[in-house]
Parts: sequence; structure tokens; C-alpha cells
Amino acid sequence: MNKELRLVQPATNQDITEKMHDFAKSFLNSIKEADGFILKNRSPSCGIKDVKVYPSTSRVPPVSRSSGFFGGAVLESYPNLVVEDEGRLRNTRIREHFLTKLYTTSTFGEILDSGSTKDLIRFHTENKLLLMAYNLKELTILGRIVANHEKADLNTVITQYELHLSRALSQTARYTSVINVLTHSLGYFSKGLSKGEKTFFLSLIYKYREGIIPLSAALSILRSWIARFDQQDLSNQTFFEPYPEALSKIAKPDEE
Repeated sequence: MNKELRLVQPATNQDITEKMHDFAKSFLNSIKEADGFILKNRSPSCGIKDVKVYPSTSRVPPVSRSSGFFGGAVLESYPNLVVEDEGRLRNTRIREHFLTKLYTTSTFGEILDSGSTKDLIRFHTENKLLLMAYNLKELTILGRIVANHEKADLNTVITQYELHLSRALSQTARYTSVINVLTHSLGYFSKGLSKGEKTFFLSLIYKYREGIIPLSAALSILRSWIARFDQQDLSNQTFFEPYPEALSKIAKPDEE
């Protein structure tokens, strides 16, 4: 955060910069555990990157954009967690990414608590397709870390894994990579599906690519086939349900 920025109430001309710094420090220090944050869109205090910066309290145009004072403190204190503003979560793919990273990093937090090699291997195995959809390069690195050919101690392995997991999930998954995983998954069932079923699923992939339907629509079909064909190789892959299905629901205006 740029320390030269000041937080001033235009109506009273009161400078509350120090009060906000003190509040942010006190509040964030009081949090024992956090999996992620949803902050107010474009708020001078809570915005994360699109807050207007003005040269004075007069009615003049903004000169730049920045993070809010509290939002900036969150980003600095929790660089590996998912942080998003509520306005952007109306975008389907951004919301899917937020929830996926939120639940994935939360689950990995259990690995940090357990300190178990077995649990780390299980986590990596169950998230292979998900990581393939996000970042194939980082998936390869994570695989090497888990293999641990250098015989590093477990704390070092987990620390390195956490770093590269964060990098893998740092950006929204490219739809082309997601489509590759969807197509790859279809291959597990192709011999047991009718021509019509294959055509229908490929049409869902096209609609996802065009932004017509959310990813969850295609994933629900794959989950049904996993159950139908008892496909054990895919049954535990988090890619097919990275977060509870109920969270895919988009609130109606009267429910917001």
C-alpha cells in the first residue's frame, strides 16, 4: 500500500488514515484462521484494486486507482489466500475460481495441521485433474515435490508444496485448459456412451466455451457417468466437485 495515500472524509475533511491502519492491524491480528476474504467493491477502505484515488477532497477527477486501506492490508497479510470483491463475484467464472481456490486451500490447510506424508500424497492425487485444468507446469512441479527424490524433510516438502499450489491457483483457469480436462475425462466413458450422449456432452463443452453455461453444468453430467460406470479412477477427483454444488446457485434479486 502506498503510505503517502490518505483516507479523508470529504464531508468533514477529517483524516482517518491512522484510525483505519490501527483497525486493520487489530482486526487482522485477531483472526486465528482464515480461508479467504470477500470485500466490498471499490470501497476506499475494503476495495482490493479498483479504488479511485483523488488529489484532494474537492470535486475533481481521480488521478489513479489503488487498493483500499483495509483491502490492501488483507492482501499483504494473506498473500496466499483467495481475496475477491463482491462485485466481481457476479461473473460466473470468477465466482467458480474463487470457490475452487477457497475450498482447495482450506483442504490443504488440514494437511498443514496433520503434517502427514500420506495425507499430502492423497491430496495431490485427488487434485491432479483440477491442477491440470489450472496450471500444467505447476502440476508437474508439485508432482516432483511430492515424489521428494531429494529426501527433504516433511516440513520443507509441505512448505514448497504450499508455495507452488498458491502459484497454480493464482489465476482463473483458462477455459481452453478446462476444456482439455473435460475432453480427457470424456475418454473414460466413450465406449459406454451412445452417439447422442457424446454429442450432447460436446455441445455442453461448446456452450461453456462461449460462456453460455457455467462449468458446473458439464461437471454434473460427468459426475452422473462416474456413478453410472463406477469409474473409480475419477470418483475422488476434486475437479468434478471442487466445492459444494449448492454454492453454484445464483441468487435471485429478492434473495440478495
